[in-house]
Amino acid sequence: MNLCMLTIIIPTALEDVVIDWMLEQSDIMGFNSSSIYGHGSDETNMSIAELVTGKSKRVMFQTHVPENIAKNILTRLKKTFASRDIHYMIRPLIDAGNLMSYEDE
Repeated sequence: MNLCMLTIIIPTALEDVVIDWMLEQSDIMGFNSSSIYGHGSDETNMSIAELVTGKSKRVMFQTHVPENIAKNILTRLKKTFASRDIHYMIRPLIDAGNLMSYEDE
């Protein structure tokens, strides 16, 4: 099993709807979210205030799942939120888990 970290970065306006969508997915056992700022040269989706400050407020979600499940999640995300300003990353993980269930070997 190739475990990976799936990161999804969205505009703040989509936060509640994406949280609801992620909670409905049976293959996402849990996820983290945090407020972040995006920086870049794409000015098409930036407000005047964001253009002046050079940063755009975003929300980042992260979950760890097997790679094939991450790709399935992205396929469904793309169908549900087509043509939205959503960025994603899939990165390999060496290990992940919960220390409450950790047993010494």
